[in-house]
Amino acid sequence: MQYGNSILSLNSYRTFISIILLCTALTCWANPSTTEIMNATDSIENTTDSIDIPTNHNTKQHNFLTNSSLSITGLPWIMAGIALRNERKNIRELRNKFQPHFHHTADNYTQFVPLALTTGLKLAGVEGRSDTKRYLVSGTASFAIMATLVQVIKSSTKELRPDGSSYNSFPSGHTATAFAAATILHKEYGMTRSPWYSVAGYMLATATGCMRVLNNRHWASDTFSGAGIGILSTELGYTLGDLLFKNKGLLHPEKDDKPNFYTNPGFFNIQMGIGLTEQQLDIIEHLPVLQKHDDMLKRKLNLSKGIAVGIESAYFLNKYLGVGGRLMITSRNANGFDANALYPKDYIKQTSTFGFLDSYTLTIQSNHMAEFSWSGGLYLNYPISKGFTLGSKLLIGRSYLDGISVTAEAKGHQQDIEIKYESQHKQPIPIFEIKGTPQPNGAPYYSKWDFLKVDGDDAMLFGTGLSATFAYKSRIAWKVFLDYNFARRTYRTTYAPTLFLKDASQTMTLNGETIQHVADYVIPYTVSQKKGSAQTILGAAFSICF
Repeated sequence: MQYGNSILSLNSYRTFISIILLCTALTCWANPSTTEIMNATDSIENTTDSIDIPTNHNTKQHNFLTNSSLSITGLPWIMAGIALRNERKNIRELRNKFQPHFHHTADNYTQFVPLALTTGLKLAGVEGRSDTKRYLVSGTASFAIMATLVQVIKSSTKELRPDGSSYNSFPSGHTATAFAAATILHKEYGMTRSPWYSVAGYMLATATGCMRVLNNRHWASDTFSGAGIGILSTELGYTLGDLLFKNKGLLHPEKDDKPNFYTNPGFFNIQMGIGLTEQQLDIIEHLPVLQKHDDMLKRKLNLSKGIAVGIESAYFLNKYLGVGGRLMITSRNANGFDANALYPKDYIKQTSTFGFLDSYTLTIQSNHMAEFSWSGGLYLNYPISKGFTLGSKLLIGRSYLDGISVTAEAKGHQQDIEIKYESQHKQPIPIFEIKGTPQPNGAPYYSKWDFLKVDGDDAMLFGTGLSATFAYKSRIAWKVFLDYNFARRTYRTTYAPTLFLKDASQTMTLNGETIQHVADYVIPYTVSQKKGSAQTILGAAFSICF
């Protein structure tokens, strides 16, 4: 079995989980128990009672046990990457639908920009969390752990890249590098100087991950897990630095441990959710050529609940009211329809007797509805406490849809064709009757064309939602949200079962007269229907608060 056609193999899965469990164990070991904290505090108090220690008024005294900013923020990202593996091909189709020719090398450089910014600030004399020696040790340890984890997992999983170039896709090394660098910037300057350093770093890291998917070099699941590995590696690297240096070289301990939603309600989110509502789209409605068969139900699209991935940010004018925006992509599988039920058996007569049609093959190119949307508007914040807040929003924006695509291929030998019209549902429908002798004596032909397309116009999008945000630590919070989006658009169905006849006919006649322009008579059927589409999305988000 090829690696690209499977989920993680058993041995690869064991290796991957073992590494994550090891990292979790190290994280838990590095976090102090309550007893350790009390003992350490008592020891410090007893020492300060007997020894006269000079006070440094520029920095507060740092106790590693009580003030370490170590977190397990990376683990949910890794788990989200694993959860997305079953949807990775659908998400890739979003890229193929909206940006099929995207190619840019910027991601080769943006992965290092947060690290370059941190180092540049150090060289410029802007003090951060650590002095130069401590920063070099912590940063080097972070990247060493990240590189080791990435290479071990890549060599274990041997995941085929979406562009088919190599078997080292999972996880994304570029994304891991970018998020490791962003977390270093977050720790050095976002937690000691300004949260905008954190926002800038994680936005650059997010852009790097997005470009890896757009460049067709990685699956979305690779980038989510890569982001988690990058964050987790830096947490472990800085924990190692704290263990080695203790208070030495610590210039500016963190200003705040947890976000305060009374004073810092602003946020930058990276989010993922699942749809809770389904929708049925009747592609045979108003299309008489498809309404005469017993298998009508096989021609109706049942749109699944689907998945949603996006980024969202808001800046608050006060603790209650803010403005912001959201970018989101959603994917909904189209179930319930059978492409073979659309075969033109009633429009082409007597094809089996003659050597006219040797094969007629349908291929589903895309079996899901892909939607990209942007929106902006008002954001509401109602803090319940410093560490817990409720939120809502009123958004308006634009939605772009790309839908189902089925192609067809036909080959055989050309014959003479006569067109006759039959009335179906009070509309004339052309029937193509094959003439000639039962011999494949015509010239061979081959034809490939778009057999069926179902898509929709761009539409105005209206959105609202409710959220609950929980402060974690280090200006990081976790959000649970329930969003509701509505768009009313015109859906178009284009059905072209007989386009191959332009290549398959020697001559085509109507009422005994030869048709000079066959393309005027062999045309696709196109119908439109206006319909509202509502989607409720339940999800979770990683937030940087400012």
